[in-house]
Amino acid sequence: MIFNLKRSPFKRRIVGHLEGFSQELLVDLPVLKYVSRYRQVKSWSNEAGGQLFGTVDNDTVCVLEASGPYPGDERSRYRYRSNPVAAQYAIDKMAQRGLLYLGEWHTHAEDYPSASDLDNNAMRRLIENSRLNSNSLLLLIVGRVLCSDGLAVWSVANAKLHRWELQTLSK
Repeated sequence: MIFNLKRSPFKRRIVGHLEGFSQELLVDLPVLKYVSRYRQVKSWSNEAGGQLFGTVDNDTVCVLEASGPYPGDERSRYRYRSNPVAAQYAIDKMAQRGLLYLGEWHTHAEDYPSASDLDNNAMRRLIENSRLNSNSLLLLIVGRVLCSDGLAVWSVANAKLHRWELQTLSK
């Protein structure tokens, strides 16, 4: 299937706010276009996913790039696990370009995605078993609906999920 970026449902970046946090989340347009290619719109579509990369400063967490899926990933209708060797290779390559590993993304076969217990447990294990530059990771889940309502983003920290409130930027 050829994906036409000009026909992407996303025309603007997404911004997120999280109660109690001063930083805002910015998901850049190329990331939105990339991950929307893998939405599970067919009854036989398997989950897809990968990693998120970008920058962090005092005001903003910017998600600038996404990678994956990879050959060797574990994929089914309701489960996704990245090929760890391929994921680490992507993390290393992005680090060489000055981009930080910010977290994970994957799709769900639901219009308005929510994090499952499997998602929560996988992210906790990832934080516990990885050398990270932060005590928090992002989890982006891509649903079937073609707008910011079809996306959900959580920060995973201190064994808790904190959901970002998302909206499309007006400019």
